[in-house]
Amino acid sequence: MRFRVRHVTRFGYDEAAYESHNEVRLRPRESPGQRTIGFRLEVIPRAAVIDYRDSFGNFVHALSVHEPHRELVVVADSLIERAAPRPLDAPRHPFGEFLAGDALRSQLEYDFLHPSRYVPFSEPLKRLFWMARPRMNEQVADYVCRIVGWIRGQFAYEPGTTNVRSDLNHILHAGGGVCQDFAHLSIGILRLAGVPARYVSGYLAPTLEPGNRRPLGEQASHAWLEAMIPDAGWIGFDPTHGGRAGDHHLRVAVGRDYADVPPITGIYRSVGATQTMRVSLDISEPEDSASSPLDPGALQQ
Repeated sequence: MRFRVRHVTRFGYDEAAYESHNEVRLRPRESPGQRTIGFRLEVIPRAAVIDYRDSFGNFVHALSVHEPHRELVVVADSLIERAAPRPLDAPRHPFGEFLAGDALRSQLEYDFLHPSRYVPFSEPLKRLFWMARPRMNEQVADYVCRIVGWIRGQFAYEPGTTNVRSDLNHILHAGGGVCQDFAHLSIGILRLAGVPARYVSGYLAPTLEPGNRRPLGEQASHAWLEAMIPDAGWIGFDPTHGGRAGDHHLRVAVGRDYADVPPITGIYRSVGATQTMRVSLDISEPEDSASSPLDPGALQQ
């Protein structure tokens, strides 16, 4: 299945900005079930651009605009091929056996087993963990599935109760949140259980209505998690929907939590005091990928 994604971010300034430097994480990340066929990044006004991989293997574009400007526009066009996730049929590993390898696993997956900026091991989180701690005869994969479903049942999806700077304590206090909060909370519980877990940022492509191909549901940036399942590797789970991540989950970047993967972050100089930001997102399924404007031969790779 192929998806075309157009992600447009517009920054406006009440007074001219200059010496603007930004890091952009918008190029989709390769994975066993996902391939980026084409990618194009456009910046208005023209910017000096360099690209590199960060410490987690994500694509990063560093943008610099030195001239004065009242608006900065960043357009990312991607053509993504996504396969259905493979069945979770790894050998069975009960927790009692799994935890025997804690010492080595803590060294190999340190970043994804310890507290991070938005996933602190707070007392409220520890109390929640003890309510849903694993049984020693419970299979690791079954436990991860149980936690993902349990979290969604305990907390309401309530936009506006938290923001991108909220850590997991905010959802514990508010009793509700959004996809980012569900991901952080599930990651925290899994890490306390000894299961490596990492944050995934990306998009959730809408399901199309048969016949006229109109989107059914919201087109949105999305967040979920990946857990390290013994003998299976990193497997995606979506706590917002209470189950596995599927073929409409389009991965962009992974990290310890949201702090490692914001789509755009940066600094600028200005005598003004106000900045506005507008984001628009369009996700579609090309009817004829061969004639798509995102011809991989014409794109920056």
